[in-house]
Amino acid sequence: MPMQADMVFDTPEARDAASRLPVSERQRLIKFLRVPYHTYNRGLAMIGRLHRPVLGGLPNVGVVGGLLGEPGCGKTVICEAYADRYPAREGETGMEYPVLHISASLGMSRQRLGNKFQRATSSPHRIPAREDPSEWSIDRVLKCKTELLILDDSQFMFFHHRTSQAAAEMYGFVKDVVDTGMVAVLLVGEPDVDKFVFDIPAFERRGYRSETLEALSGAPADLRFFSDLLKSIDRRLPFSQPSQLEKNTVHFHGYSGGRIGRVMNIVEDAGYMALNDRSACILVEHLREAVRTRVRPGDDVDYFGYKATRH
Repeated sequence: MPMQADMVFDTPEARDAASRLPVSERQRLIKFLRVPYHTYNRGLAMIGRLHRPVLGGLPNVGVVGGLLGEPGCGKTVICEAYADRYPAREGETGMEYPVLHISASLGMSRQRLGNKFQRATSSPHRIPAREDPSEWSIDRVLKCKTELLILDDSQFMFFHHRTSQAAAEMYGFVKDVVDTGMVAVLLVGEPDVDKFVFDIPAFERRGYRSETLEALSGAPADLRFFSDLLKSIDRRLPFSQPSQLEKNTVHFHGYSGGRIGRVMNIVEDAGYMALNDRSACILVEHLREAVRTRVRPGDDVDYFGYKATRH
């Protein structure tokens, strides 16, 4: 399903119109809500420089880059938004995927990687038989005319394996893709990916560069940015009245640690509750219920005053 375009409801008329949309469309607007802000824009710009460094020019191929950060910093959303700029298209021999976004998983193997490529492309291309699923996947990437391959959660490709051989196979796959000279690869994941890549001359020789995204801190300047971010989220919610999320800046930041992913988890869940209640906006009781089941064991902070609703 394609991601939702950035839609802003910043007038009473626009909000009223949004609130009258079918509930399924309003749910979709909440689920696929995307908010441009400086960290988001930095990530998009980095991917753009790696993929197409010259406006109107050719794709940059045979290079490797990294988009890194702790979980919840918004890396996956940024990658999804970038891939949306280059949707699949009908080519002469089948569907083409200029930007292909694949997520790795714990215990990644060549077979599982091959299966992920098959599901992501759903392409009718006939691929020559290969005993090695990794080679088969490379063939598919080339036949699908992929310019940029985004490997999300790439720490699972290089770490958390039972044997070093498994990590070596994943490294070999990435190197083989880049060695075709026809595809750029973006490794997306936790900061440790940088340490792994910089220890491999083959990647460094291919122009490896990375951008590390950081959560907004609790410093006054960052909190102002964070409050503005909550206002931007509010302007995109399909309700007839503003939810005034920024009034709970301290609670949102305390719970999320400044990570947009954790903020959106709360907003999405609270938004669905507001839809079910036919509320004019997200209310504090929706925020309390959304956070109540997400608080980590040992975290005693009373976010949004949720403790009063536990019994």
